Amino acid sequence: AVVSTQSTGTYCTHNKGQEPLRILCLGSNDLRHVLEMMCSGRKVEVFMMETNLELYCRHILFLSVLLQPPNLMGLQEKTELYLDLYGNSLARSASTKFVTNSVPSFIRMVTDEDYLKNVLPLLDLSALKFKERDFMEGIFKFWGATDAKSKEAFPIDRIWDGRVRSYLEERYDAGKNIFDMDFSMKLKERAILLDSREYASWRQTGVGFEVRDGVYDAPNRTLCSGIIKMIGGSKRLARGYWGDITCSPYISHGIYSSLKSMYEVRNRINVRTASEVAEHNLMCLIHHINTGKKYTKPPKPDRFTFAGGEKKDEKATLEEVIEEEEEEEDGEEVVKDMENLTVVDNKSKKAALMALNVPKSSTTVKFLPLGTAEQLPKKQNLLKSFDLIYFSSSQVSYFTPQITALLKDDANLVIENVKYVVPLQKEHENAFLPKIQQLATNAKCEFLGSNDLMNNNFHLSFHRVV
Repeated sequence: AVVSTQSTGTYCTHNKGQEPLRILCLGSNDLRHVLEMMCSGRKVEVFMMETNLELYCRHILFLSVLLQPPNLMGLQEKTELYLDLYGNSLARSASTKFVTNSVPSFIRMVTDEDYLKNVLPLLDLSALKFKERDFMEGIFKFWGATDAKSKEAFPIDRIWDGRVRSYLEERYDAGKNIFDMDFSMKLKERAILLDSREYASWRQTGVGFEVRDGVYDAPNRTLCSGIIKMIGGSKRLARGYWGDITCSPYISHGIYSSLKSMYEVRNRINVRTASEVAEHNLMCLIHHINTGKKYTKPPKPDRFTFAGGEKKDEKATLEEVIEEEEEEEDGEEVVKDMENLTVVDNKSKKAALMALNVPKSSTTVKFLPLGTAEQLPKKQNLLKSFDLIYFSSSQVSYFTPQITALLKDDANLVIENVKYVVPLQKEHENAFLPKIQQLATNAKCEFLGSNDLMNNNFHLSFHRVV
């Protein structure tokens, strides 16, 4: 995960001029790095390579949410929609309706480059293969299917329970105790803003963010993906949920804050939940992306205040109440707007309107074909062209002299830390840093962090030795 005080951009120490920053992200799995870059004030080119096309589809979805014209979707609605679709197995019906109504627009984005430039100009899909775009079109169609058979094709509540049963095996009946033990052993001291009850609830149901009162019962089909499995003696594509069921979605945005008030503790209980912290952090990022200005309003009242634990001296002003009402109205209007996007006319008035009102960004995001990391050093135009390379912990096998040849002289490289990976056993955890340091030595990179893995926060940083 990326923190506001330690985003990937802070590692680009050698490039302080006006040249665009070029960053290669291998396996980031979400947009947390991109969001930070969009708030940096610099011109940034982000090259992303993921492990499956469903992630690219989700990136398109979340970029579309972030860059909805402010007159069509308010800040609060964007934040709630983002978190609902990002970290909940079961979402609100309004959120899934937004996805369904947006599908025709998403399909046009991957099939019509002119349309993509109009509605989402920061995104570049030109490097993707045609068969990858075709597959992405099929994914979007699955998201938008409304027939009865398709609605039953992804029973996430049963799928989630099946994953939990498979993971816990004979310990399933003691699940709550196992969740509490995992939290105490791995996350309590490392993610101090995370609450044990909040974590256990997500482990049980897959619903991590209930930022708005409502019914969370609609399967979040954007979490569906396919893997090749041996079924009946032959390899077949198995569609289901194959994502995280142990670490939680809070790690990306909900376990850090630049506000001291977020770390307040009363009676040995965090005043703020990780869900509330994530909501405020995302609201700050989205506001900055949409307006170019920092978000200065204080967070919402904490849960003790809502429970009547103490009274606040401050009262909501008339201006704040009016703003909340306007944002709710915008949230209702956006569904109608996305319905209008189903128009397939190339001269769509709605597309033209969105092009005029979409928030401008100096960041560009380019999707690379799957599984082509080893081919990148063979492209002469990419050698010594990147200011930073980011590896997720699952992609460290690509940390080779060939890949580091893509870095500019004196550039840096960062690797995701494994300290928040719950299933990782202690001996594997202890062996991770020495293994990475050996890879760094082979790739002629110098380690810049602490030799104690736990003293390194979200990243392990390295400097390319020229």
